[in-house]
Amino acid sequence: MTKLIYNIFILPITLLPFRLLYIFSDVLYFIFYKLLRYRTSVVSENLRNSFPEKSKAELKHIESEFYKHLCDIICESFKVFNIKREEIFERCVYEDLDLIEKYKDRNICIVGGHYNNYEYAATTATGWAGREVSCLFSKLSNEFFNNRIAESRSQFGLQMIQKDYAKEFFSKKHEKPFGLIFGADQSPTYSKNVIWMNFLNQETACFFGPEKYAKENDMVVIYTRITKTKRGYYKVNFELVTDKPLLEPHGEITVKHNRILEKDIIKNPQYWLWTHKRWKRTRRPEEVIMETTYA
Repeated sequence: MTKLIYNIFILPITLLPFRLLYIFSDVLYFIFYKLLRYRTSVVSENLRNSFPEKSKAELKHIESEFYKHLCDIICESFKVFNIKREEIFERCVYEDLDLIEKYKDRNICIVGGHYNNYEYAATTATGWAGREVSCLFSKLSNEFFNNRIAESRSQFGLQMIQKDYAKEFFSKKHEKPFGLIFGADQSPTYSKNVIWMNFLNQETACFFGPEKYAKENDMVVIYTRITKTKRGYYKVNFELVTDKPLLEPHGEITVKHNRILEKDIIKNPQYWLWTHKRWKRTRRPEEVIMETTYA
């Protein structure tokens, strides 16, 4: 049934030229935002709590722009299922690779958020890294889409690793330095392995995984900044979080890279993924809010 749905509804979208793809995205915006009001209550609450200083009109404008962007991202993500290498590398350009080159002899932990087209950035990662690049992911409950998405992301050399196999990945011998990608702004499960910080005006539980692996394996931590240059086109820059993870106090790395992401979101809030219930978890009294000297 899932494969049938894919073949009938999604596959035709992947075959559209970009000009028609964005016309379809405009239609999708009208359906999602104007008709179905898809998760508008969640988006509205998230924006209101994150930017209490903004007026209702400003928040409404951000909300509308976000849904336009969301529909573009959905369509662009479908397009990755059937895109030529030269097309995606033309639409996702990497700049200032000096930082990556500087650490060519070190393993790097690449962190970022669900901001702008993170699918393009992950899919094209091997084009700039000059090394083996892998991405940890959580397996989807739907096996067909899990495999289809993994195939599309790995078509240009990215290696997809289920989180259950992370231990095996680090335990095996790597002949050359590698890069490991983390989407680090997900809402973590109810485990003790989180860092709490004030993020977008709210107490936020942050995923500890990147810091954990960076410290265990002495990895350089680099933040990936994705900027939208025009519709359908993005550029990627890098910012060093730390090259001395073993010297960082507990929680400092997590707070640092989330603080960088926060600055990007504040600058252009419409490009973050506001539909998720990012703040559904509340802090227990024994859990401490972390701060950092990073500004």
